[in-house]
Amino acid sequence: MTAMEIAAQAVGFLALGANIASFHFRKYRRIVLMQMLSSVLFTLHFLMLRSAGQGAAVTAGVLNALSLLRNGLLLATEKRRTARGTALIAGGFSLAVIAVGLWTWSSWVSLLFIIAMVLVTVSMSIRQPNRLRLLMMAAAPFAFSYDLLIGSIGGSINEAISFLSALIAFLRARNAPEPDGCNS
Repeated sequence: MTAMEIAAQAVGFLALGANIASFHFRKYRRIVLMQMLSSVLFTLHFLMLRSAGQGAAVTAGVLNALSLLRNGLLLATEKRRTARGTALIAGGFSLAVIAVGLWTWSSWVSLLFIIAMVLVTVSMSIRQPNRLRLLMMAAAPFAFSYDLLIGSIGGSINEAISFLSALIAFLRARNAPEPDGCNS
């Protein structure tokens, strides 16, 4: 393994930590902020993997950068956004994920990450934390398969642990009243 690959994998593990932590916040705003940190780190991770010779990693790198913009817009409009506005953001960014995913397409493997990111995009527009967690869990098998196929150790572990972490948080919060999604 080259120095670049080792560095890329280390950044992937940092992103893994931020992503797992996000599932354990009870409030929407905190979940989204931790997801944004994870997006920054995963963008760097996948682009470093691409520089190390894994060309297929470009799809995940660029789509993680796009998710950072999506989450920033969701937070910026959080308090004044209507249900229709939320649906427009989710729909617009889902279309952008598909377009950018096709633009960065390297093989059928790219499709796995495109599907995962559309599911995550829809989930991030849901203000009820447990419903958000459910859709993120649905995205995990697609992202896990992608990560495994392109050699992202941190990404693969992230998806497996994130799925279990989200499941635990979902089950733990299942009987507790959910806080208002507008508060941090």
